[in-house]
Amino acid sequence: MVLEQVGIFLQSLSPEQIEDLAAGRYRISLVRTQAPREAKGSRSGPSVDLEQLRIDLSSAESREAGEEHLKNKRLSRADLQALARVLDIPVRKGDNMDAIRESVVEATIGYRLRSDAIQGNTPAEGEVK
Repeated sequence: MVLEQVGIFLQSLSPEQIEDLAAGRYRISLVRTQAPREAKGSRSGPSVDLEQLRIDLSSAESREAGEEHLKNKRLSRADLQALARVLDIPVRKGDNMDAIRESVVEATIGYRLRSDAIQGNTPAEGEVK
């Protein structure tokens, strides 16, 4: 296996390089290659229970409550992106964490609140839902 790799390397050399190697003007060195680095954010999965977050958001009373809940969870950008994927919400590469959080809240809580208002299911003044 090693000799095969050396042979492949030698075949890749030009005739001038082989001549320089034979004459001692070049030498072959053994150099350690760096192990490939793990991609940033390539954890095995989200650090939070995305299904529980979805349930929590669906029961939030207001957009503000949902945003506050997400902020209190101290989610990473990767977690927010994973949550958006679970909720089938598009996220652009350039979106910052606030934009992703806002999209998640609007697609879950905002959607429900708009739907309730259209159907006339809003609580009467002073009434708590």
